[in-house]
Amino acid sequence: FTLTAPERFWSKVNTPKDSLCRNWTASTNSRGYGLFSINGKLVYAHRYAYEESNGPIPEGLQIDHLCRNKVCVNPAHLEAVTAEENMRRWHVA
Repeated sequence: FTLTAPERFWSKVNTPKDSLCRNWTASTNSRGYGLFSINGKLVYAHRYAYEESNGPIPEGLQIDHLCRNKVCVNPAHLEAVTAEENMRRWHVA
């Protein structure tokens, strides 16, 4: 049988005992963000996780990792924000 996209996705995630993060364990890009292949297209793992949980990312917004862990795909750790807000948060962290 064939796994659904969500089943394939979550099979590549590890939740460490000492963390609330859900860490992506498959491929990452040069900047450390997880990559997931769906319908022959590579997408960011954190964006896929956000959309699976919350629906489409609103136009003009980015997904911020509230936990500051680039491989985290826990929807509770992801928030849609403006590019300016995302940059501000990363520089404050």
